[in-house]
Amino acid sequence: MAELLVRAQKHWMDDLKQEDVDKMTAIEKEHYEARCQIGDVVAVRPDGWKWGKLECPPEFVIVKIPDMKVEDAEHFNKQLNEVVTESGKERLKMVRFRKYALPKTDIETAKTSAQSISLTESSLALKTVTKTGLSTEVSQPKTGIK
Repeated sequence: MAELLVRAQKHWMDDLKQEDVDKMTAIEKEHYEARCQIGDVVAVRPDGWKWGKLECPPEFVIVKIPDMKVEDAEHFNKQLNEVVTESGKERLKMVRFRKYALPKTDIETAKTSAQSISLTESSLALKTVTKTGLSTEVSQPKTGIK
């Protein structure tokens, strides 16, 4: 019932040299640090969705979840944000482009073997990582996502 578009290729900013990153403005660095990563769930659509010509390997893979309603999968579209105070004013800062991701190894396998993979809702819950905002830290849900 639900299909997830998942990032399968590294972001073009991953190849930037440190000197280029150092030249970025604060907002540019924020976008750089929050960039999409391999495994990030980028979009949720109903089963049978006609994906565009660019929404396929090697850039993306489709993950089909036949026993999950689209409405229940919508939470995968969330960003990871935090409230920051600058000059006495609060604003929402994007920490990660997407809060939820699938393991990189699963995506690499799917990219080389097929354009899509199929998972049950329960196996998706076990595989999904929830980003914390730290560059090296992700957490695995213990009882699924909801």
